[in-house]
Amino acid sequence: MKVIQSFWSKPSNNKSEDPNSRYKGGWLHQKHAFYSQALSCLTFKQFYDQVELYTDADGKHLLIDILNIPYTNVHITLDQIDKYNSKLWALGKIFTYAEQNEPFIHCDSDVFIWKKLPELLTTSPLFAQNAEINFPAYEEALNDVFINFDWIPTELINSLYKNKGIHALNAGIIGGQETHFFKKLKEQVLEFIEKNDHLLYKIDIGIFNTIFEQQLAFAIAEKNNIPVSYYLENVDSDFSKVINFHTVPFQSQYVHCIGYAKKSFFACEQVEARLKYHFPEFYDKLNNRLAKYFDENSFQSDITPERMDFLFNLYDWVSNKSVDDISNTTFKLNPLCKIIEENDSYFLEHIIPQTKNFQRQELKDWNIILLYFEEPTTINQLYEGLSEDETFLKNTNKETLKDKLISFVMDKTMLLEILQPISTH
Repeated sequence: MKVIQSFWSKPSNNKSEDPNSRYKGGWLHQKHAFYSQALSCLTFKQFYDQVELYTDADGKHLLIDILNIPYTNVHITLDQIDKYNSKLWALGKIFTYAEQNEPFIHCDSDVFIWKKLPELLTTSPLFAQNAEINFPAYEEALNDVFINFDWIPTELINSLYKNKGIHALNAGIIGGQETHFFKKLKEQVLEFIEKNDHLLYKIDIGIFNTIFEQQLAFAIAEKNNIPVSYYLENVDSDFSKVINFHTVPFQSQYVHCIGYAKKSFFACEQVEARLKYHFPEFYDKLNNRLAKYFDENSFQSDITPERMDFLFNLYDWVSNKSVDDISNTTFKLNPLCKIIEENDSYFLEHIIPQTKNFQRQELKDWNIILLYFEEPTTINQLYEGLSEDETFLKNTNKETLKDKLISFVMDKTMLLEILQPISTH
């Protein structure tokens, strides 16, 4: 099965402070959009023979002619949507889905994989990343649509009444066997937009993209009795489950830097470091081309050599570890960090490795767990104690506690250098 990606260049070039826009691809800096596009393409190419790009003429010039991102084929199809508002960034995806006449996997350019997607998923009639049920981001935007728009698809209205709430699918990955579904989706999306084009200024257009792509897609599938298979289950509205770079590959083999994550310097750092670690030759060639065609100072690495060495050593270590190995590893507080007790409260003092800024924070909620690491301890030992702590379990599901502890410890180890394994060999 072929993998496809889409890149409509117009939204990425439209300067905007809107957090829901796709200026610079939605990333903190332009270089991270380029690194992400490359890392996504290259990780999928490790598992799929065909990874194809659908774009416009400007997108082809940028991603192929200048950056040399190694797609197996390129289709210049998206100049046809140049007339549309650039804030309707999901239109490039909608048109690309509808172009397909054979089963496909579409992945966003901020999705990275370390394992092939299950065939049971990709051979299903319709699949997506995860279900979204009553996620807060939809409610206000949908209310604005109902208040201000002249016309709303019947499928959308019926789905709301039938489910007594907002149901949608996340299209980080999407595809399947039912290619006619995507042609119907395109028809409905265009009617939705064109009948309300004169009213778009009254709503948050950035969020509206998720309504016409993800909520309407669910509603059309529901109306036509097309079952939707999901890659991930139990994904919360904060999407913490899909942005876990720090548990790759032993626990997470799929990362989606969704929305707000692209503004995080932690995620930006990980995208660059992972590109350099997994694909060093391409990383060097890409940076040479960036220096040639763009302002060189804009694309200098923000990661110090010391920090990059630290990350590479940790990547080497976790690459051969299982979840059980990590759970039985002894971790301790980094000697450069201090926990101070003041007036019955505890404070952590440490240096943020990405910025070198000093930070002092009170240990509250989950961060209070760091007190256990003043003495060397393992995640399994921590789990045994906390799983019997009724006070702690009031706000935590015992069944998911182990996974959350692994994520917490590796976050503090890899991203913040607050914890460290006693041995990395």
